Amino acid sequence: MSDPAFASAGEKPGIEIWRIENLKPVPLPSGQAGKFYDGDSYIVLKTTKKPTSSSLNWDLFFWLGAETSQDESGVAAYKTVELDEKLGGGPTQHREVQGHESEEFLQCFKSVQYLKGGVASGFKKVERGVYETRLLHLKGRKTVRVMPVALSAASLNSGDVFILDKGEVIMQWNGSECNKKEKAKGLEVSTGIKDDERGGKARLQVFDQGAEPNAFWEALGGRAAVKPAVADDTKTGASALKLLRISDATGSLVTDTVGSGALDKKMLDTKDVFLLETGAEIFVWIGKGATAEEKKSGMSIASKYVAEGGRPSHTRITAVKEGTESTVFKSNFASWHEFVMPTTNFEASMGGNVAKLQSKDSGELLEEMTTPRSRRDSLEESAYKMEKPVSTEVWRIENFDKVPLEPELYGQFFAGDSYLVKYTYMAGSKECYTIYYWQGSQSSQDEKGASALLATNMDDDLGGAATQVRVTMGKEPPHFVRLFKGKMIVHSGGKASAFKNKADQDSYDEDGISLYHVRGSNDTNTRAVQVPEVATSLNSGDCFVLLTPRTMNVWKGSGANDSEYSVAQVVASVLKLKRELVDVVEGEEPDAFWEAIGGKAEYPSEKMLPDMSREPMLFCCSNSSGVVSVEPVYNFSQVDLEEDDVFILDTFTSIFVWVGSQANEKEKAAAIHTAGKYIVAKGYSDDTSIVTVTSGNEPTIFTCNFLGWDPEQTKAFVDPYEAKLAAALANNPAEEPEPPPPPAKAQSSGSVYKDASVYQLNYEELKNANPAGVDPANKEQYLSDAEFEKVLGSPRGIFNAMKPWKKQQIKKAVGLF
Repeated sequence: MSDPAFASAGEKPGIEIWRIENLKPVPLPSGQAGKFYDGDSYIVLKTTKKPTSSSLNWDLFFWLGAETSQDESGVAAYKTVELDEKLGGGPTQHREVQGHESEEFLQCFKSVQYLKGGVASGFKKVERGVYETRLLHLKGRKTVRVMPVALSAASLNSGDVFILDKGEVIMQWNGSECNKKEKAKGLEVSTGIKDDERGGKARLQVFDQGAEPNAFWEALGGRAAVKPAVADDTKTGASALKLLRISDATGSLVTDTVGSGALDKKMLDTKDVFLLETGAEIFVWIGKGATAEEKKSGMSIASKYVAEGGRPSHTRITAVKEGTESTVFKSNFASWHEFVMPTTNFEASMGGNVAKLQSKDSGELLEEMTTPRSRRDSLEESAYKMEKPVSTEVWRIENFDKVPLEPELYGQFFAGDSYLVKYTYMAGSKECYTIYYWQGSQSSQDEKGASALLATNMDDDLGGAATQVRVTMGKEPPHFVRLFKGKMIVHSGGKASAFKNKADQDSYDEDGISLYHVRGSNDTNTRAVQVPEVATSLNSGDCFVLLTPRTMNVWKGSGANDSEYSVAQVVASVLKLKRELVDVVEGEEPDAFWEAIGGKAEYPSEKMLPDMSREPMLFCCSNSSGVVSVEPVYNFSQVDLEEDDVFILDTFTSIFVWVGSQANEKEKAAAIHTAGKYIVAKGYSDDTSIVTVTSGNEPTIFTCNFLGWDPEQTKAFVDPYEAKLAAALANNPAEEPEPPPPPAKAQSSGSVYKDASVYQLNYEELKNANPAGVDPANKEQYLSDAEFEKVLGSPRGIFNAMKPWKKQQIKKAVGLF
């Protein structure tokens, strides 16, 4: 029986928290989320729903304060297991230690604040309503840690934000080297203290280093030199991956190394428990068939492994169960296939049969195996239903230029060439564009380079509104293949390069015999690629089209699906000309079939499917701290895409690079480079498709990975710091209003500004501009009353009565200053 405190736990998306009080879990009020006493232990349950699944997912954390007792930490660990079992063993368990929390834990909260004291640890609690002056140190970019430090100027450093809490006055001090995002995060904490702990009655003051009021230094015991910026030392460097097995097969528990470096899912055995070391974290993987002793000992052996290896005591330990592995866990393996078709031995003899799938339920198994792909495909399918295709245009790269391809040849590519494909569609009332540059495996470097350059030029002609996609032969993403509606064919050979390889000649297959491999999971993402005309090119899981001078053979492997067979028929009809169409079933081939491809030979009898079992992952790329950093964003949504950064979205089949409207050039350049390094680090092929997306022009192949994407969400950039600062200061307790400003003075030339009560302009005309005849110091006065209140957040009379510095901050935030 689970604890009554967990009665309704994990039933809907959100964050639930329990604190261990008197050795029992007690639910924490939602208003206390993110505030942790260092003398206590907590259990945190995060429940989410993914875009690719209707089921719920759980992450279960037990957090240990720096001063928590052994009893409390033990109960937290025990109750975490109890809650895990109550949820059917589905959650992923994480052990978190104060000051060294994982990003996944931190991102459950807007900020994490450490408080002194505890419930049962003997510490003195902070009494409500008693305001003891304190100095808080803020550290972090995505989620801020708030740590109490000594009330002294010696605690300050120029790289961070500090909050001096004097009860009735809250002072936010911004170091000279901290960026606007850190300042904005500081404002969230400052206003949180003001509103949640002081009922909105405290006064907020915000100032930068060098502009401190005397009261600030007096509270810190006097003015002193400020230390330079301090690096964030909470990050743990990554090291080579290492996988260890825990097994009692010999009669006693034994731990041995299975592999290191590049890891494959096949190394995991359902009968045992494994430790995965990533450098930053230790995972305990629990197989479904592991013994009770192995399951029970996994976490304790992991703790011992940490201690004996000289690793920090706060090293994170995460337990995952077979079948419920997180994307983060899977990402440490070069391949992760959920389903495997049964294999059979190849029976080779003059009169024997070729390989067949020896299973009465092979069709059922195939349907089950393709389910993950169908689920992922359904995301793009639903996204494409929102589009209205306008046109598809194709060019081949010849002599540094693009040459239009005849429409009847659309979908036919040559491996020795590179192409441009422009797809135009309507998303609502907006015309959108995707520019693909397809690069054949035998195309020259000059042609590939020209295709990328011409794609950029085409994008520039469209005002930078297009989505650019690099596509390499054999790695075509489904959204590219579907443009040709089951008629995509890749031939060998191509037109000779007109650049460096001038001695090259056009090369095409002219011996009258060609073999095409047909593969896909549905009618729109299946394509045919020419392969060597030998039996070893065949595969029992797919269809092949064999062209001979007189016949067009459609060979159906015993594991091929109906979509592949249907597309194979289409390909055959496109290429057959006057040839006779012949259906060939695996195992019943006529002698002429084998003669055309050089005789029988052994070939693969497995259905080879790409790994589609992982969920998308989002990473933020920023150089706001002076150095380009890449941080994961967990349980991401549209709101996480910040306009002044660059993001990488990994959907496994493609890598998207999203560029915010305010991202700087270094971030843009570094993101593309980082995406390339990411591909290598994850063990992906270096020809994995990279898609560049700009803010405001996101294609559906990108937005379908975000739950509830709102195309109408405003893309107008508002400075994250100035906007929050204006709002925070505007909500300070009211003061005596100052008299309204005097009328606008005449310009030096003798002319006067136009009368704002008569001459009015709209917001877009005034924003970040100085129209003729408009007083630049009072641009807001030229707005209509309705637009004035909408833009500035208050009626004209109330706004005009504010202090000048308040009005200045608000005007800065909306671009009217």
